[in-house]
Amino acid sequence: MLIVQKYSRIGPVDSRIGLIVFVVVEASAYLGWAVAPVVAGLSVGGIAVALAARPTIENVIGGLTLFADKPFRVGDLCRLGEDIGHIEEIGLRSTRFRTLERSLVSIPNADLAVMKIDNLGQRDMRLLHTTLGLRYETTPDQLRWVLDKIRGRLLAHPKASPDDMRVRFIGYGAYSLDIEIYVYLRCQTQRSFRAISEDLLLRILDIVNE
Repeated sequence: MLIVQKYSRIGPVDSRIGLIVFVVVEASAYLGWAVAPVVAGLSVGGIAVALAARPTIENVIGGLTLFADKPFRVGDLCRLGEDIGHIEEIGLRSTRFRTLERSLVSIPNADLAVMKIDNLGQRDMRLLHTTLGLRYETTPDQLRWVLDKIRGRLLAHPKASPDDMRVRFIGYGAYSLDIEIYVYLRCQTQRSFRAISEDLLLRILDIVNE
């Protein structure tokens, strides 16, 4: 009775577990039972279990972070580390994606949560950046005419963005007069980007031939 009164001041109802532990320890000491080693053993065992479960807990927390941030969705084309592929499954412990070589890679969510993720599937536009080399026999008037015609052709193309677009004579190459072509195309997928780029490059070739 004295023991209960001694520890009844610890806290309200939510401290019952602590009170019970203290009562057991005090009673055991009063009766001569050695429970301290048992409690210490339980503590060591609890630490061992916590350490063993740490990777799983980290992966689960990483998975919850991915679900909250939503850096990608199933089907998105992403660059994860050195690999590029399509996301196939977002699990609680790991995420799987199919590389361009068709291999299936599984990454623990704990690693993925701190990794740089480049979501290629969420691009609003794609950059076409190339250099056109004209022969040194090209006259200054011809060069000006080519520059003007290419700019007009890009501005008139429905898939070319006028923002940050540039067509400039940038210097003298080893064997050519170099023109830089820099334009964003309104597309997302690699297939559509290749098709639009091909169309523009053929139109530019027509201008040069003309």
